[in-house]
Amino acid sequence: MFYKNLKKHKKTKQKNLVFDIFANGLSNGKDDLLQKANQCKMFYNFSLSNGALQSGLGFKDFEAIASFDDLKTGHTFDIASKVDQICGIWLDRWFSEELDKYVYQILMLDSANKLWSVPLVDEYDGYVWTSSDKMTAKPLFSCAYRIDNKDAILFFTKNGMLHMNTSADGFYESVPPIISCVVHYDKLFAITNTNRNTLIYKTNLNLIQWTEEENEVVEFLDDRGSFTKLVAFDDYVYLFRENGITKISIYTAKGNFAFTHLYTSPSKIYENSICVCGEKVLFVTRDGLYSFNGNSVAKVTEDFDQILQNCDHANCCCECLNGKYYLATNCTFDDDKQVGCEQADYINNLLLEIDLNEFSYNILRGVDIRSLLAVDNEFMSKICACFYNQNSQHLAELVCSGQMFGSSTEKVWQSVQSDLACQGKRKKIKQIVLTTVSDCQIEVVSDEETKVFDVCCSENEQSIFACVHGSVFSFAFKTNNANCKICKPMVVYDVVE
Repeated sequence: MFYKNLKKHKKTKQKNLVFDIFANGLSNGKDDLLQKANQCKMFYNFSLSNGALQSGLGFKDFEAIASFDDLKTGHTFDIASKVDQICGIWLDRWFSEELDKYVYQILMLDSANKLWSVPLVDEYDGYVWTSSDKMTAKPLFSCAYRIDNKDAILFFTKNGMLHMNTSADGFYESVPPIISCVVHYDKLFAITNTNRNTLIYKTNLNLIQWTEEENEVVEFLDDRGSFTKLVAFDDYVYLFRENGITKISIYTAKGNFAFTHLYTSPSKIYENSICVCGEKVLFVTRDGLYSFNGNSVAKVTEDFDQILQNCDHANCCCECLNGKYYLATNCTFDDDKQVGCEQADYINNLLLEIDLNEFSYNILRGVDIRSLLAVDNEFMSKICACFYNQNSQHLAELVCSGQMFGSSTEKVWQSVQSDLACQGKRKKIKQIVLTTVSDCQIEVVSDEETKVFDVCCSENEQSIFACVHGSVFSFAFKTNNANCKICKPMVVYDVVE
């Protein structure tokens, strides 16, 4: 006699989770369980493009062009033999009548406030030139200028102004400690470090002949804070303040101005994050990244909030090049990891690259950048940088290499925590299918266990057997290889019905 088996067996259903949206970027800080299971919680040092994880940003030593006749051959400079540390970088240019074109050089400041230079087109096999030893303090502000129909560069310090052109350099103690200035409609507008609530304007543009009697001033004593930066943009001058933006409208009559208070920020605007990028001005506050179009302010995106919010960006710096905004700053990742410069003392630890057209972005973590410089002319288009601490003798250029001066960066992509759209049900991760051209690690974390899988490089698709149980999961892909490409991983799992 046969008896009917009345015992009920739990049924399982196999499902797949494909990571095909790497290019979608961060999850913007919302509740993990409200996100898609393959959404990114955090990533750094990877480049997100074409649905794959590839080699991210990095730096190498700056290369100058070896000859005007050969714009493809380049070489580096032995800067460390002359400069103890690079404390600032600026671009200088002047018109060469002999070559009938503009000539460019990068100026570097050392710890003794001495200026050194390297040309962008260098036929002297990497020689580092002495430019000036007349500066008596660290520059507060620098700008390109013209005095007596000659191109010059000006450095403003607490003790006066250094004026440099191709034939001479001079220091002028009568010039006040200017922290920002612009020339607009034949008028100079300036802010000084000694009076942050006063705007100076004058018609004598020869700053070597500075006299206080020629100055006219405007004061705003309201709750928008001290003056921090002047920006000439869209045929107006905009005065950025600690907590606001004021538009200065200039009329032809002498001294005839109109002031319009356009924006009041609920938190501090960091002046070193302010940068004109095409038709917008971008800036950072403690609440995130914002853009200003000349009339109104809007948040760029919430994606960066979890990185930028509630951080001190006092030592940040920024540049804009080829439609991309670059911000170097100090941010908190809240993952108990120490990446790159974070393993020692550091000032900044992140470089953010944002494409303003596509709003894609890259994050370079673990790099202590002191200053950024956009170099864009007929010879080259590069983002250059100098650094604090261990890389302080490097004049560098940004590259997409996944390396810092030959050493590979640590690369991580971390998903949100997810119940895989099956709330309250227990799952079993069976296998992970992917293609990777470099060795990598896959970390699977559930509410029950954590497993790490080492994956060897291969040109063919691989299947890794996982066997991880739980109800809620997160997935991370990691590698320390410079040249990497991880394509469309797929997680195969069973759900207990």
